Parts: sequence; structure tokens; C-alpha cells
Amino acid sequence: MAPLEAPMFKRILVPIDGSEHATRAVDIAGSLAGQDGAPLTLLHVLTHSGGYSVPKELQAYSKVEHIRITEKDLIESVGQEILGNAAQRLRDNGVGAVEERLESGDPASVIAAVAEGSGADLIVMGRRGLGDLGGLLLGSVSHKVAQAVDCSCLTVK
Repeated sequence: MAPLEAPMFKRILVPIDGSEHATRAVDIAGSLAGQDGAPLTLLHVLTHSGGYSVPKELQAYSKVEHIRITEKDLIESVGQEILGNAAQRLRDNGVGAVEERLESGDPASVIAAVAEGSGADLIVMGRRGLGDLGGLLLGSVSHKVAQAVDCSCLTVK
């Protein structure tokens, strides 16, 4: 009987939202990418829920005349920070090929489209994200993605 070999992945996609589960997914994906030398794509999806939710403490700053920042700009800035922090974490742990993508839309649909378009053969994502409270009734993003894609999915708790 031949020994089992670990699968080699060509491109790993990691959707992140800043949650603990997403951080664990980044660490696991980084370990897999390091073993296989696979390029890794970090993806943060901005959702459109009829408006952007910004804490009241930060809303006051956008009204100051010399600071012209919209709520949308603030949400995008937070998304870029989430991506940047995760990318730095990976680079600090020896993962060299890291791409950062910020997209907008329905998270499950965007993740599936990016996976297909980028040729990802593995998606590593957290089981629950920051916005998954609605997922208790409608199904989680990770479940929807797993149903929508042809590549392998690793769901991290």
C-alpha cells in the first residue's frame, strides 16, 4: 500500500472579515501555502445592506469640515486595514506570494466568482464571520460558498 500524499494546491483563496474564525483561516491557509508554495489571495467583501453602518463615535468625524470622509470611504478603509493586517501576518510567517482583493456585493456570490476567476483550487474560510447572525436563519456564507463552487473548501472553527 502506497503512503498517502498531501494534496498540492495551486492557488488558495481566503475570504476574511476580521473575525476570530477568519484569523484562524488565515493561519491555516498560510501554513498550507508555505508547504505547497501556493500563491494566496486574501479577499474582503464589502456588503451593501442599504447603507453603511458606522459607529456613532466615528460618524461625528465625517461631519468635520476639513475631514471629508464618507461612510463608504470609512468602510473601505477598514476593509483595507483588515486585508493589510492579514497580509502582513502571512509575510511575517514566510508566505511570500500574497494578493489582497477588496470587492463589493453579496459575500457568497463574490467569493464564488473570485474563486472561479482566479483559478483557486482551495478556499479556506471561517465558519462564522462578523456578519453571520443572519446566517442562522438563511444559511451561513461558508455553507453557501461550499455549495456554489467546484473547488475544495476548508471551513475553520
